[in-house]
Amino acid sequence: MGRVAFLFAGQGAQMPGMAGDVKDLPKVRKLFDLAEDIRPGVVDKMLSGTQEELNRTLLTQPTMFLADLAYAYAQEEAAGAPECALGFSVGEVPALCFAGALSEEQAFRAIVRRAELMEAYTERVKGCMIAVVKLPPETVESLCDGENTHPANYNGAQQTVVACRESAEADFTARVKEAGGRAMKLRVSGMFHCPELAPEAAEFETFLRTLDWRAPRMDVYANLTAAPYAGDFASTLARQMCSPVRFTASVAAMKARGIESFVEVGPGKVLTGLVQRG
Repeated sequence: MGRVAFLFAGQGAQMPGMAGDVKDLPKVRKLFDLAEDIRPGVVDKMLSGTQEELNRTLLTQPTMFLADLAYAYAQEEAAGAPECALGFSVGEVPALCFAGALSEEQAFRAIVRRAELMEAYTERVKGCMIAVVKLPPETVESLCDGENTHPANYNGAQQTVVACRESAEADFTARVKEAGGRAMKLRVSGMFHCPELAPEAAEFETFLRTLDWRAPRMDVYANLTAAPYAGDFASTLARQMCSPVRFTASVAAMKARGIESFVEVGPGKVLTGLVQRG
């Protein structure tokens, strides 16, 4: 397989029954028991909740954390540890935990706090995420006004996700169509990775500074910088909430270091599909 990186899936990949196929592995059972102690009922919702329930940010983020980490443990047990890791948005937290930068308990508490803050934000700011395909990032940037619409996820040469206020959705979608692109609304409950989240990001950073950060056993590439985490981990992770996800640049940096294979840990194969399309 060559030099390998794990890709930890993000919000939007959630699906009913995720991680059910690996729930009986001893390390996964221990993780799930810990999560139940902190947030009772979360594992049952992950394994048997409806799609509608899982799409709510308050539940999406902790269940995605558990599913991603469970699949990473299963993959490591089957094929060995990767050389490095990359988490997409919320997937960055389980990636950091897997690498040892945070304990399972502290990382799960962090994801629960992140979900609470972002759930409250979705009540404060009504919006959505729109994937724009068939247009280069520069064109999508030109269609965003920096007030109601913001480039949020740089996923590839022909796919950029935009954070969009609810009131601007129809107009933005029309402008994408006029430019020759196609707009698809994602199944998330708000507009993320944009400046409107700055107050929540600042509060999250305050929480993150109470945690016991450790040197990771492998490089984890940050969405914020498209480079391995270094220096102030708490600031980097918090600022990610209100900044674009630089997925394309991160993958390019990993390939430049010699990574040959990307293994997605999480439900579905969205990220490996993005890597293949470039």
